Amino acid sequence: MFDYLLVSVAAVNTQCGRIRSEPNGCGEGVRERRTVAAETTDRRVRRTRELLRGALLELIQEKGYDRITVQDILDRADIGRSTFYAHYRDKDDLLLSGFEDIRSVLAGETDASAERGKAPFLQPALVVFAHVEGHRHLWRSLTRKGGADVIVRILRDSADAMVREHVREQFPDLRPDDPRREVAIRFVVGALMGVLLWWLDTDDPISAEELHTDFRALATQGVRRYLLR
Repeated sequence: MFDYLLVSVAAVNTQCGRIRSEPNGCGEGVRERRTVAAETTDRRVRRTRELLRGALLELIQEKGYDRITVQDILDRADIGRSTFYAHYRDKDDLLLSGFEDIRSVLAGETDASAERGKAPFLQPALVVFAHVEGHRHLWRSLTRKGGADVIVRILRDSADAMVREHVREQFPDLRPDDPRREVAIRFVVGALMGVLLWWLDTDDPISAEELHTDFRALATQGVRRYLLR
């Protein structure tokens, strides 16, 4: 066996030595193989994560989020426990990973808001309502089957960053250390979460645009009077 390995290594060294002076020789072949291997690994990772997310979403529809165990997910996706934990810490981590799109949307809105300057007060919140409306079936299943706290966790941090930047733009004379700033941010984010959860739990057909208009009407004057007093 060792003789075979030595002969194989010698053959590879000889082959590379003959090609060393030629451009894109042995080194190029190695790079191509590494690229193919990396692409194959990426596809496997994506496939595994898609299977796990799909299994979780199916189970949420069937039995509710709170009643799902990691073993349920493994059985549905037909994936081993070690593979699961190579990608996710627990079922919460798996669920949160599936909502990177809303985080990206809110982060993008925060950046865009900073670039374009002042917008009507609380106008950026429309992107939250619009996104939830577009994925209402999933968000609603979470709300009605034990996942309301998960929804708040998914949205709160990103919404907080967006509202924080918006308040800074709207009230530039307000000192960063003024406690009223934090109170106003917490009020707006908390109200936003409460309205969203109500909206998902009700059969009222109100649209995202209508609800956003109502939300702004309720919050705008109170926050402005509070911060400008």
